[in-house]
Amino acid sequence: MSRAGFGDTWWGRSWIDALERTASLDPSRLSRGRTYARNGSVGPLEITPGLISTRVSGTHGRYYRTDIAVKRLAAVEWEQVIEAIAAKASHAAALLDGDLDPGIVADAAELDVHLLPGAGDLRPDCSCPDWAEPCKHAAAVCYLVANELDRDPFLLFLLRGMARDQLLAGVRDRRRGEGSEPEPETPPGVDARIAWTGHRLGDPLGPPPDAVLAPRRHAAAPGFRPPWDVKLPAELGVDTRRVDALADDAIWRAWLMISDGAPSGLAAAHDADVARRAAGLEGPRQRGALADVVGIPRERLDAIAEAWTLGGDEGVDVLAEIDRVWDTDQTLLAAGRDELVGLGWSKRSVALNYDSLGMRNGILLVLGPSGRWFKLRMRGARQGLHLEAEPAADICDLVDPPPT
Repeated sequence: MSRAGFGDTWWGRSWIDALERTASLDPSRLSRGRTYARNGSVGPLEITPGLISTRVSGTHGRYYRTDIAVKRLAAVEWEQVIEAIAAKASHAAALLDGDLDPGIVADAAELDVHLLPGAGDLRPDCSCPDWAEPCKHAAAVCYLVANELDRDPFLLFLLRGMARDQLLAGVRDRRRGEGSEPEPETPPGVDARIAWTGHRLGDPLGPPPDAVLAPRRHAAAPGFRPPWDVKLPAELGVDTRRVDALADDAIWRAWLMISDGAPSGLAAAHDADVARRAAGLEGPRQRGALADVVGIPRERLDAIAEAWTLGGDEGVDVLAEIDRVWDTDQTLLAAGRDELVGLGWSKRSVALNYDSLGMRNGILLVLGPSGRWFKLRMRGARQGLHLEAEPAADICDLVDPPPT
């Protein structure tokens, strides 16, 4: 595997080569980008024709909007690419099997059409103040895109401007015109009612059915979806924009379940689900609108969104439950205080509460229901609780030694 874990296929490595040639003026950002890519700082990737968009969490918890623009091929160039693929049955067969035949790239290059991006074909843009191009946030996104390309070579075509179905339709039409047999259709889907029959909300679904497994490795991230353009009577009280937002959320959940085997999240508590949705929103206006809809203060919404980003559903539970709904083991709390004493803190500086350890500067160390430690702090104009770091199995990972 190339570049310490990113880009396992030859086309994935070619993508990283393009990134690193782009970063020739400041390669130091690349190593930091790889760290960001590994530690979960990058949000879900939205890959659409010619553009990759996501949010990246910075060192201090601030989110930055990061876009990578990819030069799109012209219509006449796509005609040449389709011609090159359709000319050889092995090219189309390789693509349908999830492989990018080097011959496709070579045949297109002979026509002066370059599918793999060159140094000037990637244009990163990030809302962070870093002047480098790419900055560490954009570099992190590019490294993760290499892994996505490993899983689905059709994303390379999408980034160059053509979706999978459109490309295969063009190849089929060209080959049918030459008297070739049509390619087999994609296996049909599975009725959701059948898939969920006999399962309660929190039950695991088990292995996906065959109709899902067949196209799973080729599943591309959801792209642009036109809005629900319908006029409804005002007295119904239905905001079509809210319906669109729920539909987009359902699409992303379904895609993550199919592509990564992620849980549906449908069993999440109300606060955790609101926090997850808030964490995926851009800008104060969208956050404010969600806060109004769910009826909680904006500052509180920001706090639980931050908690979900750092600690998932459990992070929100720890923050939201002032009176803990789980039984805190007092022996483990006392053992945690002893570890802090071993780190150099005095017993007087670590208060043993019934559900947490209290320290100066408004710090609370809470033992969550999974047995991990959570670091909370009182801050903000109203001194509300905020989760400050990812949970840790060792309490000493969350607290520095006292100053000497």
